[in-house]
Formats: sequence, C-alpha cells, structure tokens
Amino acid sequence: MSRFREAALRAARWLARGWVLALLAGAAGGLVGAGAAAWLAKPGAVGPWTSPIAPPGTSSPAEAVQRIAGPSVVGVISTYLRRHPVTGGSVVAARATGAGVIIDARGFIVTNHHVVSTLVPAGTGGDEPGPGPGTGRERGGPGTGGAGDPPRVRDVHPQRIEVLLPGGRRVPARLVAEDYPYSDLAVLRVDPQVAGELKPARFADSDRVRVGQWVAAIGSPAGLFHSVSLGIVSGVREELFQPVPPPAAGAPVVGERIFRLIQTDAAINPGNSGGALVDARGRVIGINTVKIAGGGPQDHFEGLGFAIPANDVRRIASDLVRYGRVRRPALGVEVVDVVQVTALAREDPAWALQFATALSQGHGAVIWRVEPGSPAARAGLRRGQVVVGCDGEPVRDSVDLLRIIDGKAAGQPVVLAVAGDGGIRRVAVRLAELGR
Repeated sequence: MSRFREAALRAARWLARGWVLALLAGAAGGLVGAGAAAWLAKPGAVGPWTSPIAPPGTSSPAEAVQRIAGPSVVGVISTYLRRHPVTGGSVVAARATGAGVIIDARGFIVTNHHVVSTLVPAGTGGDEPGPGPGTGRERGGPGTGGAGDPPRVRDVHPQRIEVLLPGGRRVPARLVAEDYPYSDLAVLRVDPQVAGELKPARFADSDRVRVGQWVAAIGSPAGLFHSVSLGIVSGVREELFQPVPPPAAGAPVVGERIFRLIQTDAAINPGNSGGALVDARGRVIGINTVKIAGGGPQDHFEGLGFAIPANDVRRIASDLVRYGRVRRPALGVEVVDVVQVTALAREDPAWALQFATALSQGHGAVIWRVEPGSPAARAGLRRGQVVVGCDGEPVRDSVDLLRIIDGKAAGQPVVLAVAGDGGIRRVAVRLAELGR
C-alpha cells in the first residue's frame, strides 16, 4: 500500500490499532452486536425521562416506548448448514441471532448486512458455514496473498433465515437485497399471509438528533428477544470512512465513502445488530450496527456503540426494495486533504511541485486520482487540482466534498469550484451512478 493510502485511511485506522471494531458478524453462539437506539427527550426538558406520550399505567417512558416501537422490531435468526462428512446430509454449522425493523406492511424488514452474512476464507471446502466453494462474493485485491495483503474472503449467506415476530412465532424470510460493501444494511421479506398483520415502524428525522438525548435500544442481545436498554446520544460522527473495494474496470468511483454514525453509550450486547434506535414518540432514529471494544487488558472500553442514522436507512432501504441496489452518485475521483500532500512534500520535493496549487491554497479536497471515463475525466479534472466548492457550498477538505456528493443523486448536475494553475474556475459535472 502506498504512503498516500496509508495516510488517507489514518482517520479510520485508530479503530484497528489494538481496538476491536465489532461488526457483530454471526458465528456459533450469536452475533457480537452493536446495540444502540436513541431516545429523543422532550424539547427543552432537562430532568430525567420526561415523555409526552407515556400512557396511563406505564411505570416509565421506556415502557411506553417499548409498547409503541416494540411491535415493529423483530428477531432475525440466520442458520448456516454444512455437509456431514459421514452421512452427507445437512447439519447446522452455525447459528447467529440479530434483530430487524419492519418498514412496510407488505413484509419488508431492514436489518444489518452482517446479520445475514458471514465471511469465510475463499477457496475453502465444505466444512465452513455456508455453501460450497465458488458461491458468494469474494473480497481482496489482485495482489491478495502477497506480503501485507489482506487475505481473500468470501461473503456467504445463511441457507435459512427466520424472523421471530413480536408475538413469538417464527416465520421464514428471504434476503431481498443488500448494500454490501457500502453500508451494513440489508432488506428481508416475510410473506404477510404467513406472518399476519405487520406494524411498520415510524421514522424520525435523524438530522435533528442532539448530543445528550436519552436513548433506548430495542434488540435481541444474546438471543433475548425484545430487550430494552437505556443510555444517551454521545455524538454524531461523520469522520469515519468505509474503504470501498476496487470497482470493475471503467466503473466510476468516489474513493472512500463517509460513514455517518450516531454514537451512544446504551448497553451493547451480542445480538443487538439491526435493532431499533427510537425516540420518545417511538420513532426510529437509527439502526444498531457496531461497537468498539477493548483489544487488550489496558484498552477495555464500554459505552462506544454506533447506529446508522434513520435518514440514511430510509434512503438505502427504499432503493434496495425498488431497484435491488442503492443508486449512489459518483464523481469519479479520489481526493485527499492538503495536510496529507504537505506531509508528502516534506519528504520529497517532487511532491511539492506536483501539488503546488494545494500547498498554496491551504484548504480544499485535493484530487489524487481521476478514474478514466468518469464524469470528472470528461469534465477535464486532473490530478493536483483542488476542489474548493460544490454547488455554492465551501469545500474545506475531502470530508466536505464526499459529504456533499453523497447527498446528491445519480445523474444530477453539480458545479464545482476548482483551483488550478489558472486560478479558480467553475466546472459543470453530471454525476454518474457508482459502479458495483
């Protein structure tokens, strides 16, 4: 990996240095889950646990929230099978539990991708959970297997998915679509004629989440379905990045994508993945997805759970149901920050010459690579230029540009303010759809 790639991912690598980013992937014994759900306190309320909707006879607002949102939260049970070496029949290799949220009375349920998926070494035989070799998606670049390269793995789905309804009945479910690897979301569907009447969850505007608000997590920790835990919103994070694997040849790319997360200190336990983050009116503001746990005896952490914001969940789930994929916009560039090329310039004068505009500008998203055939390439953008604005919004760094582009639609035109040898000029670009 180049020095640039090392620097470009530095913002995310603190998660991996001796710490564990628990993506709650299932194995025998259940999913190590991130369970977080947000309780939006009554505006202006300072005291503990005030709720405008607590009905008579409830002992706490949390009980009221469970009564309202609970019927929209289900358990998800993923069963992986393998071939018995003697009889040749199918036996259970692993079983994982998580949660999901009903989003449509027609039977659609949103959950985490890793609740209905697991990673196994590519090319292994039939002893691992999941189907035989050659099925599922493989991860790992062309250099996989060399020194320092990540091992190649396959993304494998369970042979059987079941949903545990609020009333206690188990019904079969099928995987409709998944947003792998761009977000940790997937959509399941149950037959409403088999499941009976379903209550879709109500979603709130997650852009209005405030740090310090009380939170309540509804999920299935350790297979204990419909458990509720309490905490607060500890932060709303946009600094985390999710690296995207190399796309197919010619497909437009953006580079790393912003990974928006709501941070909470609500109790995080195995099996909370895919559960609901709800406010005082029982509206979902997030889907539980990850936690950070200690990686050593001196680095043990609690209260670092994260959830995917509801606004992102609604957009992604809607596309998955309608198109079978998420229609994301793509500009077709990889960008870095000025501070990164400044560090390179100190090591080698050649870098200083190549990125002279960035060094003199002092801010903006520096174009590191332009994907051939992409919208950026057709607009004439080049390595070393600096994007300092997009559709009238200032771009101070790469995070700003990724955030703005991520909020657009595929096919939408945008106007970039680009600094280069001739000063700042306006460049019109029509975004493409991010290739898978």
